[in-house]
Amino acid sequence: MGRTKGKSMEDGVTPTPRSQNPTPQVKENMDKLDTILQEIRDSRQAIENRLDMITTDMNIMKDDQAKLSYRLKQTESTVADILPTHNDNKNAIAKLQQQMEALQERIEDAEGRSRRNNIRIIGLPEGKEGNDLTQYIETWMQSIAKDKMSIHFVVERAHRIPGRKPIPGAPARPVITRILNYRDRDVALQVAR
Repeated sequence: MGRTKGKSMEDGVTPTPRSQNPTPQVKENMDKLDTILQEIRDSRQAIENRLDMITTDMNIMKDDQAKLSYRLKQTESTVADILPTHNDNKNAIAKLQQQMEALQERIEDAEGRSRRNNIRIIGLPEGKEGNDLTQYIETWMQSIAKDKMSIHFVVERAHRIPGRKPIPGAPARPVITRILNYRDRDVALQVAR
């Protein structure tokens, strides 16, 4: 060990304090060390402050994560409750769609059947029928077909295609006639040919 003024540390005596005539170089080094020590203390305080902020942010994030976890569990529970109902509804919708398609086919068939006895008469002058188009068509068809129609020949209804009454000289609107018996309808079509 090097020699120092005063007694050595091994003797239990502290080294000579700085205030006792330090050399200029020692004084300069001591000032630098004091500055470095203060910078270390300031840095340590800044780090501690930053760690406190990070800890606070982490606690907030933990709280948010706990809330999100709770909401996720609630959502999963709700989905688990809804899923069986959803599947039941899905099956019910599929059955209803099948029934709707079957009913649509039946409606189309019924519409087709209801129109089978319809006859379209083209060229019948407007106003010639008077007030009762149905009665006029029935009488007119019986006079044309004579004895070929059944004794129960009936025109259920007759009407002109909707629209404005044509101007004089323009073609008349067609007449749609529904005949009760399909055999009478066939006779009317044969006579028309």
